[in-house]
Amino acid sequence: MCNHKIYYLYCVKIIAYIALGGAIGALLRYGVGLAIKPENTLAFPIHTFLINVLGCLCIGIIASIIQNTPFNELMQYFVVIGLLGGFTTFSSFSLESLYLLKNGKILIAASYMLLSNSVGITGAFIGYHAHQFLVKV
Repeated sequence: MCNHKIYYLYCVKIIAYIALGGAIGALLRYGVGLAIKPENTLAFPIHTFLINVLGCLCIGIIASIIQNTPFNELMQYFVVIGLLGGFTTFSSFSLESLYLLKNGKILIAASYMLLSNSVGITGAFIGYHAHQFLVKV
């Protein structure tokens, strides 16, 4: 019985770390976006591009630190899933793609990258037009 209680409390702690990191990451994304958002939002979305690149750079650095040094597990949840996840999920996608390539799973990596982008864009297209259709009905 005691072990279940300890596990439960640890899970609650993990969720709290992720939530706090996610909130901070989302606020950072908003702040960086405001600071560098172009006047013409129909032009190249430089703010989102830079946020995604910065997130990818940070997750690469953190992944290397975690792999090469002792790193507190709760801080890993806070930074990788919470902070960087709130800042950009593109960084997680990039790291997963890197790991697939690093492990020689080139076909899986290529499929993952191609499908994530094409299906994601298709989903956004369908969602947008479905809503537009429903608004007119």
